[in-house]
Amino acid sequence: MPSADRDPNAGGPTTGENRSGGENTPESLPDREDRWPDSGLIPAAVEVVFLEALSGDALRVGLSASEAHAPERSRTADGRVPAVVYLWGIQAPRPGQPFGAAATEEVTRICEGKRLRVAARRAGPEGRITGSVVAEEKETSRREDVGRALIRLGLAWQDQRGPSSAQLRSLEQQARREEVGLWQQEAPTPPWAWQE
Repeated sequence: MPSADRDPNAGGPTTGENRSGGENTPESLPDREDRWPDSGLIPAAVEVVFLEALSGDALRVGLSASEAHAPERSRTADGRVPAVVYLWGIQAPRPGQPFGAAATEEVTRICEGKRLRVAARRAGPEGRITGSVVAEEKETSRREDVGRALIRLGLAWQDQRGPSSAQLRSLEQQARREEVGLWQQEAPTPPWAWQE
């Protein structure tokens, strides 16, 4: 899909931006996994299962069969429907960019083995979903917003190209002052300006 057709607030790389050729990137997924399965109906919030981090601002999740209407052949072994969710309001470094791998690893650390809830903000072209993702520890019920955590740790920018929140801006300013994560660099290059 050309970049002009992409939701500018979706996060994650557009086709052609990640030239790593790896299998676990948003570009390499079949179209059905990069789109909300029933693009006309987006629930306000839905519980999902974490499958993998594709980048620091995109994760592949499994929707329950009751949340998504998809043919049997497009389901995972446990009957879930795979989908990609882009984190709302943030832009993480691209794979291959400084701190790109660290951001992806942090998404995995935050999400793996936890209950995830996606609060959909919008569906972009062809049902591409952008939303906030909250991870909840099963034993303690401790909750963490994945996008906010990445910004607080200096592993993402608040998305300056689209709507964002005052809280995200404040978290980024704090990370800059404390020089954590990518803010340790003299002049970090934002992902929207990164060229490999």
